[in-house]
Amino acid sequence: MTITDLRITAIIRTYVKHMKIRPKSQEKVTTPEVSEDRVVISEEAMKKVLFERIGAKVANKARRHESEK
Repeated sequence: MTITDLRITAIIRTYVKHMKIRPKSQEKVTTPEVSEDRVVISEEAMKKVLFERIGAKVANKARRHESEK
């Protein structure tokens, strides 16, 4: 499928035309509210993460100890 220059120009012209349309005075323009993202981790999940980190550190130390011998 070939898209001609004229077709691209028409699409761009239509896009620009639609971008110029402003909301009617009756329509209420709202500003986006700023929201703060929060992450809540349960105690069980926090324990799991902690144990995984400790396990990784212990395994890393054991590997280093084995390679030093």
